[in-house]
Amino acid sequence: MIQVHIYGVARLKAGVGSFETNVQTLEELKGILPGITRKEADDLVVFVNEKAVKKHYRFQDGDQVSFLAPAGGG
Repeated sequence: MIQVHIYGVARLKAGVGSFETNVQTLEELKGILPGITRKEADDLVVFVNEKAVKKHYRFQDGDQVSFLAPAGGG
């Protein structure tokens, strides 16, 4: 089981701050984020256990995944 946290604007869109799931890959997880389309999920910054990971990352039991919108500027 992995713990998923969603922050910032992405959290507002998802309508939930965290949830648990047992998907195996980051690609699978991006497809099930509540309220967030796959295209939107691809644009989010992702950290697993506070470290950046590649898009083909395979989860291990107990992983902590964080999604957040990229910083914008003006």
